[in-house]
Amino acid sequence: MAAAGGIRGGRAAVSGARAREARHPGTLGVRDDRSHGSERRWVVDHETRTEIEPGPSAADALEARDATEASPPSTRWQTTSSSRPPAAEAFCPICREPIAAGVVLCPECGEPTDVAARPVRAPSIPEDPPGASWLALHWRPLVTIGAILALISTGGALRYLAPHRFSAPRAASPTPPPAPVCGAPCWSGEACQVGRCVWQRPNDVGHLVDAPSVVGPFSLPKDTFDALPLDRDRFVVALFSGLEVRSARTGEALSLVTEAPNVRRLYRVGDVVYATSPSRIYVIDAATTRLLKTIELGEAVGDVVVGAAGRRVLASLPSAHAVAILATEYHAEIERIQFGDDAVGPVAVDDSGTRAITTTGQLPQPGQREPSGGVAYPFDPSRLGSEQDRVRTSMVGNPASALMSPDGSVGFVALRAENTLVPLTWLPSGAVRQEARITTCREPEQVELVRSDRRAIVRCNEGRAIQVFDLAKRELLRAVTFPGRAVDLAVSPDGAQAVVALSGDGAGSVALVDLKTYAAKVHPLSGEPTRLRLAPDGGSALALGDRGKLAWVLQ
Repeated sequence: MAAAGGIRGGRAAVSGARAREARHPGTLGVRDDRSHGSERRWVVDHETRTEIEPGPSAADALEARDATEASPPSTRWQTTSSSRPPAAEAFCPICREPIAAGVVLCPECGEPTDVAARPVRAPSIPEDPPGASWLALHWRPLVTIGAILALISTGGALRYLAPHRFSAPRAASPTPPPAPVCGAPCWSGEACQVGRCVWQRPNDVGHLVDAPSVVGPFSLPKDTFDALPLDRDRFVVALFSGLEVRSARTGEALSLVTEAPNVRRLYRVGDVVYATSPSRIYVIDAATTRLLKTIELGEAVGDVVVGAAGRRVLASLPSAHAVAILATEYHAEIERIQFGDDAVGPVAVDDSGTRAITTTGQLPQPGQREPSGGVAYPFDPSRLGSEQDRVRTSMVGNPASALMSPDGSVGFVALRAENTLVPLTWLPSGAVRQEARITTCREPEQVELVRSDRRAIVRCNEGRAIQVFDLAKRELLRAVTFPGRAVDLAVSPDGAQAVVALSGDGAGSVALVDLKTYAAKVHPLSGEPTRLRLAPDGGSALALGDRGKLAWVLQ
């Protein structure tokens, strides 16, 4: 049990002291105590700084002390008098443990205690030599600063000594004026050049030569309703029994597509042909003449027009008082828009597919009276039928044809009975406004767009002429007259030529009009043509005579 003053006793303390003495000789000492008239001996543990009172095991502690006396004097020390101070003590410079002074090797870490005797390694960065001057210590930054100053001075000197350094400054070259931009957005297929939208003619299309070769006439079956050229070598004929493919060089029948019977009209839609029948539309591959699909409409088709850059087809259904919207990506009807009780017919649509016009006009058969009434319906083919604005515009005078500008800003309706062309302007509210009417030739039946120079061509049946109008200024540019009635009109894909079918007095002809010079060349035929169709590339044309069931090919 521990007593005051740090004195310990017992066998455990002596045993611990003996163990330490065995490991580190010199840790035990003896102190004589002669106070109070008695003499006692105390065992001193220098490591723990305690005194062990002699007791039952004091003899053991003394034996441990006597055993260490045989060791060399350098490795032990003892205290025999209480007045003698304890031996000198030091710390290991490596492990910082307390050790006896004068010990060569540290008993804890085994390293030499003499720092001078330890091997010294050269430092990675050499130390400054003693007594070095300030210049010897700082010469490197001085050299760097001097090099930078020399470089700057050299540049300044070269700039000062440059040729014509002190000559008068030359006038700065004038900044070229910015290229003019087009005020209004250009149409599809146009490019802005020097502030003007110029139409870019496609590379793979053209028009008929001035003196084409006329092949035919080819006799067609009596049940022929329509004909359409597929390419320069073939054309297809619509029959009750199906679609008959014939050679454009000899007129001989090549094949018959019986899967598409009772076809009335043919329309080219990209790489396919839409063949309309009383209640459906057949989709025919133009290259292989194979039936791809049948679109069931349930009503007879009146007019078919392609819009929205070829992505949509609008088919009027007069008996259903509606217009069907067809998607050309998968050839299916996606919407049907109703127009009250009016039997709509002609349709026109812009390139974006967001604005269109349909009218109730129709071309009377020979001997029939001219319809005097008529209306026009502006609508949005991209919206559902239930979301239409239901705008109805009165068009008294038989609106036989309609035209939409490619940007959808304005539309035109030809009134056959009034001999006028009515412009329709769209308002922000969705309504349309009739602008000042434009007088045309007699009985305007067809209006076609000429993308080059933004023009429109009006074909007049009784007037025996075509008229070219500027759509921007809404002015007449040129009128071209013919020796017979103009019964049909087609514009070449490159916008450079207009092909007109002429009929009169049992004879017929085809006129080719240059739309740059407005020069017309008439090529006679052996019969009266009533319809005119162009090949997709514009290099050939097919003239069809409904009365004599004849066909001519112009190449």
